[in-house]
Amino acid sequence: MRRDAQAVLIVGDSMRVAVPMARALKRDCGVDVDVLSLSPRNGGIKSRAVRACLSISDHQRNPETFREELLELIRTRNIDTLLPIVDSAVNAIVEHYETLSSSVHVGCPRPEVVARVQNKEVTLRVAEQCGIPVPRTFNVASAADSESVLHGLPFPLVMKPSRAEPAPFKARYLHTPEELKQALAAHPAGMLLQEFRRGVGVGVEMLIHKGECLALFQHRRLKEEPASGGVAVMAVAERPDPLLADAALKLLRALEWEGVAMVEFRQDPNTGQYALLEVNGRYWGTTSLPLLAGMNFPVYHWRVLHGLDPQVPSSYFYGMRWRWTAGYVSRLHGLFVRSTETVDETGSSRVRELLDVPRDFSPAIRDALWSWSDPLPWILELWRTLREWMRADLKWLLRKLTPNSVLRDREVYYQLKPSAAKIYVRLKLLDKLRMGFGNRRKVPRGARSFVFVCHGNIMRSPMAATIFQREVADLGLTNVSVRSAGLHAREGREAHPWGQTAAREMGIPLDHHRAQKLTREMVEQADVIFAMDFENKAELLDLYPESRDKIVLLSAYGERGIRYREIPDPFHADLEGTRACYRCLQTCIRNLTARVFPQSTRTSLAQHSAAVS
Repeated sequence: MRRDAQAVLIVGDSMRVAVPMARALKRDCGVDVDVLSLSPRNGGIKSRAVRACLSISDHQRNPETFREELLELIRTRNIDTLLPIVDSAVNAIVEHYETLSSSVHVGCPRPEVVARVQNKEVTLRVAEQCGIPVPRTFNVASAADSESVLHGLPFPLVMKPSRAEPAPFKARYLHTPEELKQALAAHPAGMLLQEFRRGVGVGVEMLIHKGECLALFQHRRLKEEPASGGVAVMAVAERPDPLLADAALKLLRALEWEGVAMVEFRQDPNTGQYALLEVNGRYWGTTSLPLLAGMNFPVYHWRVLHGLDPQVPSSYFYGMRWRWTAGYVSRLHGLFVRSTETVDETGSSRVRELLDVPRDFSPAIRDALWSWSDPLPWILELWRTLREWMRADLKWLLRKLTPNSVLRDREVYYQLKPSAAKIYVRLKLLDKLRMGFGNRRKVPRGARSFVFVCHGNIMRSPMAATIFQREVADLGLTNVSVRSAGLHAREGREAHPWGQTAAREMGIPLDHHRAQKLTREMVEQADVIFAMDFENKAELLDLYPESRDKIVLLSAYGERGIRYREIPDPFHADLEGTRACYRCLQTCIRNLTARVFPQSTRTSLAQHSAAVS
């Protein structure tokens, strides 16, 4: 194999990791470096050290196409080494590990080893078996579980995804039982809850080959983003702590790890006691710090993969301070613009943070990305960060200034399929202009088959149908069909607990109701289809345009305040909102009954009943 034909492919989009690695590999190994972007919409990576930033088919959507395109890219661009730098890249590579490892050097271990490290529960269990302290950790699936499992556990707690990828967030800090319940409602599965260990984050980085540590580095976090705890934005290189280094090596050996990894601890600076937080089985966010301090992990890794002597130095520059500028700016934004953080290990105030800025940007502190000969990556990353926050702040401001009703309409619009969304917008606009004449359609007196429709058939439509059935029964009518259904119902589901409670209070129980989905047969057999709101009506008009003359808003029979408007879904409210909704339904149904079955019909029915008796 010709040395000048070799190239390295860094897989992942992290600018602060990929660019320093590319610079080191190009300079010290004399190889070309390409970067494979897994999120091309981010704008890619541009640097003098990067030969090209490439993209191929999405791995999650088209795994087989991804594999074929990756193999073709390896062949045409003379790639002989793959180095994944983010969890999604590691997952994409290990899924095709056997195929790829037969063609190139793969910079991560076998799939079963990666799976152990990415499963945080397994990692923590192995650590305990090795005698390494870990925080008390619970896998809690629901708020109900939390009450029994977490009894007596002090707040704050830390919520983490149990697996590294996919993960909606890295860590979330919970300070009260209410916050815990809300977090579990939003993320009911795949989460771990840990007791919060006070102290400072310490990372121990290693290059492991055949169970031996070839390179060792340690850093201590000085500031994080978010400020309550997250990724490092300020750090310092430290002399390795023998206690932490021994624990990290013991754990990585037990996990059978091969390659680079960072083992993260939380250490009390006063007592020296520590606890394991997690293992990052890939290149880490502070990769440029050991590079700047003289510990060149990507180069040693590349040499080991090629069977060469890694030539690792015996020490590095202890005390070097490091800053990730884009992350630092994000931290300041979080603290001063829209901060909700309450956990602050350093005890520093916002005033102290401002006073720290000149010192933190001292020339003595090395930047994660800046290079006088290659400034573009630093400029691009900072600009993209500022642009992202400007967009987020603008959206936040618009949401603050926009009425809640408009935000709700926008949310509904994006939930509907495009054809139904257009109808929804037209209905809402005509309603706002008081021109919704089509909403005033009434039921013909000869109607005998009625279907009440809402979203899930667990609150509004079953209650409306039940009230109407009772009204019809009181009139003694036997040739009237009344049904309810949901456009998005889950078959067999019981009525919502709020609905059951409110219905029992009104003497119209829903205990035996079971949800059913609206079918074309129901629509065709019905004389009238009642929708509860414009969302229901838009979907009905879109799905059954031939039945448009049958579709009526139940609110057409409401009192003046809601007539021809909407009966909102109490699912988004509470029990009191459900009660109010049911009172509104009762009024609409009584008016409907009086309109469709007028007094003359009632009188004749009463006379007929008297004659029979």
